[in-house]
Amino acid sequence: MRTPLMLLGLVWVAFLAIFPFAAAGDTSFLHIGFHLVQLPLLVSATVLVWRHRRATVARTQRVLGWVLSVSVPVAVVGVVLELVTAVIRLRGDGWVNKDTADVWERGPHAVVASLTIPSLMVSMLGVLALVATAAVQGRRRLESVAES
Repeated sequence: MRTPLMLLGLVWVAFLAIFPFAAAGDTSFLHIGFHLVQLPLLVSATVLVWRHRRATVARTQRVLGWVLSVSVPVAVVGVVLELVTAVIRLRGDGWVNKDTADVWERGPHAVVASLTIPSLMVSMLGVLALVATAAVQGRRRLESVAES
């Protein structure tokens, strides 16, 4: 149960980190900073998903592991591409910290975000399902041992 909970924390914190950054404003530095925080969390989650997928014996957890082993790395690729587009934007602005609210409306960042956001949402839902499944299956195993 420890690995699913760690995955839950990594994936959800990678998403929830947007709120403190967004509350501070929508500028180049904050945008790049957000992706620099998000990236190691999702890379760590990818490594954990791949390890957990190989170690599970329950079929449902294996299926959820396969879903996560695709959705989390796709989110990582999306975050890397978003980071690259944010740095290119900063360079285009003459390395000056400017408002970047328009990157969500058009351009390469908007296109890449249409890949990142759905994959991150699938990851978030998948990891919730994995935690619930692991908890239920762990409880059943404990009950069967107690009955013996």
